[in-house]
Amino acid sequence: MPRFVEWDSLEIRVNGEKLNAFVQTMRVPPIERLQLDFQNGLLRVSGSVRKFISVPFTVDVPQIEARGRNVHVPLRSASAFGGIPIPQFLFGLMKSRLPPNLVRYEDPATLIVSLDRFLPSFIDAEIQKVWIIDGGLAVTVGRGGADLPEDTEENNGGTPNRDQRG
Repeated sequence: MPRFVEWDSLEIRVNGEKLNAFVQTMRVPPIERLQLDFQNGLLRVSGSVRKFISVPFTVDVPQIEARGRNVHVPLRSASAFGGIPIPQFLFGLMKSRLPPNLVRYEDPATLIVSLDRFLPSFIDAEIQKVWIIDGGLAVTVGRGGADLPEDTEENNGGTPNRDQRG
């Protein structure tokens, strides 16, 4: 279906600091601390979980796989206390604590993040590739398009559009 604006490919970057701040809003008990560190080719997630005592952990994400409107984030090399391996089955215990409209869990130890949460309904796009780079992510968005948003106060925060201004 033709759109008002169409593109073949878009190259965008996701700021790691902003993504880290966004992830903090999703932190739930027993997670006390959560930090994302973007290095070229590796995303290291570190934090701590409180179960009687505070247990520090790290999880490596060596790649992020694009699949249409979803990204698959495989969790690898999980360890606690600086080196004790964490069994993969323990990741399954966090399923019920994930925000259901944003992230879901699949075995083996993979988080699935939906683009639908981040894009307005008038934009149609699919992710082709995600690279982990120093300081964030580089993303290639494939063929897509956008229409003008419906003219409602809900979409523009109550701000009059150009035709309504005097």
